[in-house]
Amino acid sequence: MMLRSGVIRLCIAAIFLVGLQSAGANADDVTLRMKGGAFELNGDLKAFDGKNYIIKSPDLGLVEMDASRFDCIGEGCPKSGGNGIVPQITGAAIAPYITTGNLGSATLVGGSAIGTQFVPELVASYAAANGLTLQKTVGRDDRDLVFTFAGSDGATAGILTIKRRGESAGMSALHEDEADFVWSSRPISDEEASGFARQGIDMRAPGNEHVFALDALVVLVHRDNPILSLTPDSIAAIFSGQITDWSELGSAPGKITVYAPIASMGTWTTFEDTILKPRGLTLTPDATRLPTAVEWSDAVAADPNGIGVNMIAYVRNAKALNIEQSCGLISRPSIFSAKTEEFPLSRRLYFYTKGEPRSRLARELLAFALSARAQEALTNAKFVDQAPELIPFREQGGRIAYALNAQDEDFRLEVMRNLLSDISPASRLSTTFRFALGSAFLDSKAEEDVRRLARVLKDSSYSGRTVMLIGFADAAGRFDVNQQVSLARAQTVATALGAAGYRGAVAKAYGELAPVACNDTPGGRNLNRRVEVWIK
Repeated sequence: MMLRSGVIRLCIAAIFLVGLQSAGANADDVTLRMKGGAFELNGDLKAFDGKNYIIKSPDLGLVEMDASRFDCIGEGCPKSGGNGIVPQITGAAIAPYITTGNLGSATLVGGSAIGTQFVPELVASYAAANGLTLQKTVGRDDRDLVFTFAGSDGATAGILTIKRRGESAGMSALHEDEADFVWSSRPISDEEASGFARQGIDMRAPGNEHVFALDALVVLVHRDNPILSLTPDSIAAIFSGQITDWSELGSAPGKITVYAPIASMGTWTTFEDTILKPRGLTLTPDATRLPTAVEWSDAVAADPNGIGVNMIAYVRNAKALNIEQSCGLISRPSIFSAKTEEFPLSRRLYFYTKGEPRSRLARELLAFALSARAQEALTNAKFVDQAPELIPFREQGGRIAYALNAQDEDFRLEVMRNLLSDISPASRLSTTFRFALGSAFLDSKAEEDVRRLARVLKDSSYSGRTVMLIGFADAAGRFDVNQQVSLARAQTVATALGAAGYRGAVAKAYGELAPVACNDTPGGRNLNRRVEVWIK
């Protein structure tokens, strides 16, 4: 889908363009009713140019609507023709259990960001859940943390060493049996996987690769910087040194200072692979490279001309920017958009093991990290847990307005009317299932998500409510074929939910309508091949 006339992205500026027929300084409330009914949009009509209405809706904000698809009702029509609280869904409380006996020792290795904030929180939660006391000391290298566990009798029960050396160092340590498992903010590289394959180990197989959390990288600027959104191309141009002054982006003059993680950090590898390398660019030699996640944010927060990149958990005192996609969709950084993996710089966080860890401590800690018990630790560390989260229909306003203005070849009025009828009275769960090109099969993360979702939906608070599994496709190929494929995906999730103990979800499909990303790149099309969960 391509954006018509700069809809959403330019609608605010459009109000002031010469030639628009103004709806008046004190615009009256109007209703835009989709032709044929089933969906209405209420609000103040701000302008009309003969082809498009610009309306300020309490649900969708300021949006521009194609006049050929809507009837305008009300005195304010042309005479010629939120920020709500997001409820958090949590599973039933899990009672602690008591560990007895010797846990042995274990070594974990990974990057600074996760190792500084989340891993210590995880270790503390594990100790509390097992009735253990915990003592933390700094190792001889100040990047190392040593945790000593003690039982109720005060005797040492286990020793855990955390080494914050970077993902590459972690993979090397695991390969040489010097680590029990590795935490990583990026997937294992082909080169690293080949090294393990020579040991006869497939590191991407279930049991070796474990998704324990989600994340979104965010581009950070000083809080006083007036810039709100940047395109990926502009971000790449800044970090590569092609854009060196804020005035080149329409802001006040000021030489841009680029801050970046050191090269060994997974955060930098992800950013580089997503933003710079696809455009044939490299980091500007003028960038200031910093070794820890706290520094990546704090340096930007202290520099009015600074820009940097970090995990969403480390915004701290800086400001995170929206990402403006090529087709005009605006993606806002949030926990919800990270959970749905729809923010353009979203990613998964991993643990890697060589099968089952050898020490009891490592086995128990890994099992705990992948359980529902660990979600609170993720939340406390301000990381993105995988517990489903609900948002109301109005919070999806940007993408809905975009979909209502899609070009004709990507739009079916009757199908769109049915979609809006289904979701406008509903709320969306963050749990989202994605599929490979032409596929209706669930990957390993999706299978775990099914089990997690089934546990949530069996809670009594969902009794009597309708659960809709809504399948979508990318825009490649024929509209009717895409709709059939998206229905197969929704039915696959419904079947898997039934096998996990929750029956009664309704499978629906709307093909390529209501995209969450642009369809002009493989990455965008990947995001659009999905099944969403809506509750009403």
